[in-house]
Amino acid sequence: MPGPGSPVALVYLRPLLAQIVGNGMPPGALLHGLPLLASDFDVPGFRVTHAEAITVIRRALGLLVEPGLGVSLGQRSRLTDQGALALGQLAAGTLREAIELTLRHPRSAGVLLGLHAQPGPMRHTLHAEVMPSDQDLAPFLVDLTFASMVRQFRQVTGADYAPVEVQLVRPRPADAAAYEAHFRCPVRFGCAHNLLASDVSWLDRPLPMASVMSFRLASQLLDGEAGSAPALSQVGMAAERMIRRSLPRLATPADVAASLFVSERSLRRKLALDGLSFRTLLDDGRKAMALELMLCGLQSVAQVATATGFADEGTFRRAFKRWVGVTPAAMHAGAVQALAAAVARTA
Repeated sequence: MPGPGSPVALVYLRPLLAQIVGNGMPPGALLHGLPLLASDFDVPGFRVTHAEAITVIRRALGLLVEPGLGVSLGQRSRLTDQGALALGQLAAGTLREAIELTLRHPRSAGVLLGLHAQPGPMRHTLHAEVMPSDQDLAPFLVDLTFASMVRQFRQVTGADYAPVEVQLVRPRPADAAAYEAHFRCPVRFGCAHNLLASDVSWLDRPLPMASVMSFRLASQLLDGEAGSAPALSQVGMAAERMIRRSLPRLATPADVAASLFVSERSLRRKLALDGLSFRTLLDDGRKAMALELMLCGLQSVAQVATATGFADEGTFRRAFKRWVGVTPAAMHAGAVQALAAAVARTA
C-alpha cells in the first residue's frame, strides 16, 4: 500500500480536477496551500505524494456532492495516464500478467489503497483495503479503483469483459443501478470486504496485443523506476517539480536554488542527502516526460525531443537509447498501435 510520502501518478486526480473546473469552480479550490499548480496536472510524468492526493480528493468530495462520483470518474480514467504501465498491461500475454504487473507497481496506476490478489480454482479475486487514516474516503476510493480497473481490463482484453461479482463494504446507495450498469455483474453492498471477482477463464485468455518484447521492456522500466526512486525530502521534491515544470526549458541549479531561497551549494548538499545530484534529477525529469509522451502516442519523435529540451532529434535518440535500451522510433510505433487498439475497444 502506498505510504503517505509515496509518489503516485495523477491517474485519478486529473478527472477530479476536470470535474471541478467543469462545474465552474477554480482549481484553487482543490490546491490552495499545497505545493501544486493546476498546470502540473498537464505535465507528463508528474506525480504527487499519497498525502497530497488524499487532501485533493477530500476537498473535491466536499465540493462535488454527486451520487456515484467514484464510478463515474472511474469510467473516464485513461489508460494513457499510466505511462510504461499502460504499455505493459497492453503487451501482457494474459490478463493475469497485466494484473500482476499493476499490483507490483500500484503507484504508476495511481492507486491510493491497498490491493492484493487471491487466486482460486474458479475465481480470481482482487481485495481492496483503505488506509486507516483515509477511512472517511473509503467508499469513494474503492468505487473509483474498481470502476477504473474494470474499464482498463476492457481496454486490455476487449469490451466484453465483466467480473462475476463485486462486493462493497459501503452501504447500498440510491444509484445502485449505475454500479451494475458499469460492472455488468451483480454488485452487493454492506459486505465484510471490498472485492472484485473475475472468472478464471478471463485470467489466462491470450490478449490481442501481447508482445513479449514490449512487456519485458515495460517491466524493466517500471522495476528500474521503483528501484531507483528514493524517498525525497521536501527540498528534493520541490527541485524535481521545478525541473519538470520548466521543460522544455532546462532549469539550472541557480534557477532551482533561487526558487527555494537557498544557495546553489546548499541545494547540492541537500540533494546529496537524498542520494541525488541535480544532473540526475534533470535526466530523470526528461526521461519521465519523454516516456509519457512516447507511450501516449500523440506526438512524433521530433516533437517529443523538442518537448524535453533537446536541441535536435539525434541527441534525443541517443539519450533515449541510453535510458531505455531501444530507439524512440521502435517504442513509438509499438505504443501507437497498442494504445489506438485499446481506445477503439472502449470508444
